Amino acid sequence: MVRVSVEGYPTIDAAPERTLLEVCEGAAIPMDSACGGFAACNSCRVEVIAGADLLSERLPEEEAFLDSDRQRLGCQARVRGDVTIRLAPGS
Repeated sequence: MVRVSVEGYPTIDAAPERTLLEVCEGAAIPMDSACGGFAACNSCRVEVIAGADLLSERLPEEEAFLDSDRQRLGCQARVRGDVTIRLAPGS
């Protein structure tokens, strides 16, 4: 298990290799997903506070939606270790 901390919510124990979107949905944390998790919008964008190196590699599909190295799309970032994120849709 890995621990996912979402700023403002209780820490979640999750199975490795799940996306941040899947983890949040499973814990009833409201992460938007206008495109249904297909990397076609930025409504699930998050800011990674800690543990960016413990997420899967950034995919080319994400790049158009990200403004900094600290951002990821929740639908594409797979958790491989303990991470802390802030929900940052559209910012």
